[in-house]
Amino acid sequence: MELVLVLGAATLCGLLAQHFGMPGGLIFGSMIGAAAVTLWRGGGVRIPTYLESGAFLVIGAAIGVLVTRSSIAAMRSVVFPALLSAILIILAGVAIAYLLRVMGIAPPEDVLATSPGALSAISALAIERGVGPVEVSLFHLVRVVLVILSLPALSLLLDGTTG
Repeated sequence: MELVLVLGAATLCGLLAQHFGMPGGLIFGSMIGAAAVTLWRGGGVRIPTYLESGAFLVIGAAIGVLVTRSSIAAMRSVVFPALLSAILIILAGVAIAYLLRVMGIAPPEDVLATSPGALSAISALAIERGVGPVEVSLFHLVRVVLVILSLPALSLLLDGTTG
């Protein structure tokens, strides 16, 4: 019964967050719904491994079906910039994780929390590893929301420097 309650609250809150245009609404809203039930009930509810695995398979499939012959052909011109960007972002994430450690405020799985990646994929990885999934998800959620909120200003700034 607790599992049904958690999944129901997660679904409802995820759909509401998506409906109201919250960035990452499905994932973030469902996290809020599940957390609300857990806090209200006073204890953790364990999602069965087969459901977690199924969710990860669906997320992987949803991403995989976006890869087409035309998308692969289009990616040829951005392979080098993508690699350079990834390397620089990974190095920045490692530097930030190190700084957080030095400051004594590093979260569990700090390198994963400060790594680049999609909220769903990195959160799923944190769950699979069993270390700091809430903290890792929060780091990525904050990053995604800030990127979305700052995108209009950054676009104006960058468009002004190119033309």
